[in-house]
Formats: sequence, structure tokens, C-alpha cells
Amino acid sequence: MSFEIPNPHNACFKDFFKDPEFVKSFIKYHIPEEITSLLDLDTLQVDLSGFVSEEHREYYADVMVTVQLKGHTENVNIYILLEHKSAPEFLTRLQILNYEVQKWMDLKRKGQLQGYLPVIIPVVIYHGKGRWNYSRKFSDLFDLPSEVLRPFVPEFKHMIHDISSMEDDEFKTTAILEIFHLLFKYIHYPELETKLQEIYDLLETIPDQDKVKQYLQAIVQYVAVQGPVSLERLGEYTRRLPGGDEAMQTAAQQIRQEMYNEFKQEKEKVRLESEKRGELKATQETLIDVAGDCHGPLPKSLQDKIKSIDSIDNLRTLTRKVYKTQSLEEFTELVNRATQH
Repeated sequence: MSFEIPNPHNACFKDFFKDPEFVKSFIKYHIPEEITSLLDLDTLQVDLSGFVSEEHREYYADVMVTVQLKGHTENVNIYILLEHKSAPEFLTRLQILNYEVQKWMDLKRKGQLQGYLPVIIPVVIYHGKGRWNYSRKFSDLFDLPSEVLRPFVPEFKHMIHDISSMEDDEFKTTAILEIFHLLFKYIHYPELETKLQEIYDLLETIPDQDKVKQYLQAIVQYVAVQGPVSLERLGEYTRRLPGGDEAMQTAAQQIRQEMYNEFKQEKEKVRLESEKRGELKATQETLIDVAGDCHGPLPKSLQDKIKSIDSIDNLRTLTRKVYKTQSLEEFTELVNRATQH
């Protein structure tokens, strides 16, 4: 298709991970037992809202999960940061550290820190083409000239859940977890059309029909926008399920809306560029007219140089300086300097 919905991978990821039961299952089956044994998963809370820093900048970690620790008389929370990646990113570790710091500062601003900082466990959920080959240790981002500097380097690492390198048999936990993994593993590949049949067969085993419709809508929209499956074929698979017609209609409406939004954005971009070109041309002509009034008609070569200046601010500065120049030669020197920058 000729348009793009901003980060459709991330949108679908959040459609799954906004469900606390799904998140609970993911943690249960895909976080090491030595960690999950410490957690009271019945207290799990999911936050997709992000937070605002002191500089009033918004930070959106994909999913921040709050869980209480077992065996504590007071509520002691641990946080699990679930960060989605559809392509390898070298500075993911830096992004994670920023999210962690912003989370701690957010807790401080809200008066929710009780002495020590709470632990945040970062998990990168990756499903790009090829394996995740970057180090997971933050300290590996530094090329230290001497080990004496080591104590000054932050030390942490993130976990990696590399869907692209997992075998399909590893997905067989709960039906919805298997659906998620099959969908995200094959979204880049033609095999998705075959896997879509498996995904829909699994959907039919879920007893909660409201959740089936919710996940079906997320799957259809994701595949319609990002997957290598035609809308016609997608419709053939989808319409056999309860709510399939509605899901296809909603996806089609979303696609039409995104196409319309893109058209409006492109039209606005063209309008702004046209206005800028018009303002630039008018500013160039004003400078030529003012300089002509001060020093007589400008040579064509000098006019061409003025027209090659594409900074409105520079042109306006030259216009103010024209009145201070004593000769055409002095003004020409100003223009020459402006065109050299």
C-alpha cells in the first residue's frame, strides 16, 4: 500500500499487552522462574500511559508493569519494562536507561519513593528479520581507555525475548500467547498466509467471545496494514469467524481514514512549501529592489547570487545592512560572504 500507519507493529503489540491476563501469561511463561517466584502476579497492573518529565517531555515506554513482591507486609513493588522492537537498534540500552530514570523521577515527583529505588527489569521483545546481535549490557556502549574508569560506568543489562529466533513449538503455551508469537514472527514473511489459518483456529478455542473479537480486530488491522497478505485473501480467512465481517469493515475504514489523513498531511505540506517558496522569492526581490534603490540597477550575476540564498533570515539581515553599505562593491562583498555559508 502507498501509506503507512505510524508504527503498526507497536500499535498491535499494545493491543495484546494492554490485557493484564495476557501480560500475566507472558511473564509466567517467558520470564525466568527465579524472578517470577518472587512476584505476586495477582497484584499485576499494566500501564501504557507513559509519564511527563520535569522538562515537560512525554516519555512512552511500551508497557510498564507493576507487581508486588511476595512475603512483604508492606506493598513492595517491582517493575517490568516490556519494550517492543521490530528491528535491531544499537542504542536500545540507552533508551531503556532513559525510561528507567524517568520512571524513578516520576515516582519521586509523586512522593512514592520510600528510600531505595524500586527495581525495574527491562525486557526487549524483538521480532525483526534476523537475530538480535547487539550486546544486552549497558556498559558495552563504552570504549574505556582504562579500567580505572570502570566504576563510573552504569552497569545493567536487559533481557531479550527474540521471537525471530524461536521455534514454533516454543510458542505452545496458552492459545493467545501462541497467536501473538505466530503473528509477530511471520508478519514480515509470505508464510504468514499459511500461519493465519493456525492463528484463526487458535482464536476459535478461546471461550471469551468479547476477547476473541478484540484480538481479531487487532490482528486484522495489523495484517491489513503490515502483512504480506492481500485484503481479499485476508477477508476470506476472516469472515468465517464470528465478528469477521465487522473486523474487516473496521480495518477498511481505518485504512481509508489513514489514506485520507495522509492525503491531508501531504496537501498541507505542499501548501506550506508553496508559501515558503513564495515568501523566499518575495524576500529576495525585496533585497534586490532595496539594493537597486541604494546603488543603482544590480548586475544580473549579483541578482542570481541573491536568488541562490535560501535563508529568509539571511536575506532580511542583508536587507537591513544595505543602507549601511557605501558602494555596490561593498554590498557585493556582503552577498558573496552570505553565499559562502
